[in-house]
Amino acid sequence: MTSIQRTFTYITRKKGKTISLFLIIFIVAVFLISCFGVLNASQKLSKDIRTSIGAAFYIRANTEMSVNANGETEIKENKIHITKKEIDAIMNTNEIKYCNPINYGFAKSDTIQFVKGDKHNDDNNMGKVTALRFSALATDFLDETAILIQGKHINESDNAKILISEKLASTNNISVGDSITLTHASLGEADGEYIDEIPIKTAYIQVEVSGIYKLNIKDTPMKPTAGISENEIYASLDILDKLGESEIGIYTGEIDFYIADPAQLNNITQNVQLLQSIDWSTHFIRTNDFQYSKIAEQLFSLGNLVKILLILVSTVSAAVLTLLLTMQMRSRMQEAGILLSIGISKSQIITEFLLQILSVSIIALIFSYIVSFGITNLLAHNLFSGLQPKILNDETLISGFISDFQIENYLKLSGLKILLIYFCQLIVIMSSALVSSIIIMRLRPKEILSKIS
Repeated sequence: MTSIQRTFTYITRKKGKTISLFLIIFIVAVFLISCFGVLNASQKLSKDIRTSIGAAFYIRANTEMSVNANGETEIKENKIHITKKEIDAIMNTNEIKYCNPINYGFAKSDTIQFVKGDKHNDDNNMGKVTALRFSALATDFLDETAILIQGKHINESDNAKILISEKLASTNNISVGDSITLTHASLGEADGEYIDEIPIKTAYIQVEVSGIYKLNIKDTPMKPTAGISENEIYASLDILDKLGESEIGIYTGEIDFYIADPAQLNNITQNVQLLQSIDWSTHFIRTNDFQYSKIAEQLFSLGNLVKILLILVSTVSAAVLTLLLTMQMRSRMQEAGILLSIGISKSQIITEFLLQILSVSIIALIFSYIVSFGITNLLAHNLFSGLQPKILNDETLISGFISDFQIENYLKLSGLKILLIYFCQLIVIMSSALVSSIIIMRLRPKEILSKIS
């Protein structure tokens, strides 16, 4: 009988020992692949967050409020603005990737019936316009209060492009790519009714519907038509300029600045507040790290925990494997003695034992590779379900489309990494097998035969 035949015979006949060895190697392999996947995900996710748009700060003018004779709160019109010159000064502080200035206004169209609000009539049939460079960076889209479902987001290279809500599009049978003529408007109130304070229209612009968004919130109808969320129009900056509702290079709304590394957010805002060109008595600044501090702490803790587990499991599994193989070698003393008695050398016997262990190991590793896919998906949903930030980078903003974030892609290891893990595991297994074989290698043939008796 050849060595290969003896190897196959032992594996098939000694089912209990084969299964126990298979299970240990299989479980350890699945655990190692899963842990390295989690470690890879935590490191890659942390890196991608810090190299994309990881944080933002916002500058806007203080809003003056007062209480009228009826006890109602009134917000006075904001006359304070920030100019392009001041924005350029802030951008020159470096490490700021994008600036998203915002202007607000109102618009109407003879071909659009807006979603009806409180005290709706033909005169106040208008919508609020939010004009900005990047619609993908608007707060509602970042918070996923609004989600783009058709078309593309607006970016800084677009002109005469708008986004409208799904409800507004369906009400007026509007599709992506359709053209609409807008005119200027201004919401006011007279005699208890909402009115358009620009009765004579002198400015018009033809715009293209670039995308359609869906709202994830329910709005109250107790608002004027222009205040209904479904009537909000996101527009490229040039639209309000051409309608005479804003001036080129002057912004009365909030100015949003986005940076790559959230760890530098505080330092950058401190440098910005040192600028003398902005009157900080009439402006305030707020920051947003997109929960990076919370996510980074969790990723760091998770990474450290996985490293500790890898060290412990690797050490314990090597010890258990060596113990198991040693016990199996002791039980095979009689087999070794018989093989020696028929003229098979000690080195051949050890080679056969190693070949048997290697065969079981390879089968266990193949099965572990298949099972690890399911374990990886399970870990993704349980460990990273709360750590899924919106990754924004140059590609997503230039293309105008933000793809869904898939954490599973972060847990998947490359084929080379998996082969390297398996190679190292095989080295540990064969080393354990050699260590356990010392019990036979150090004995002389007569001693082995005497132990049998």
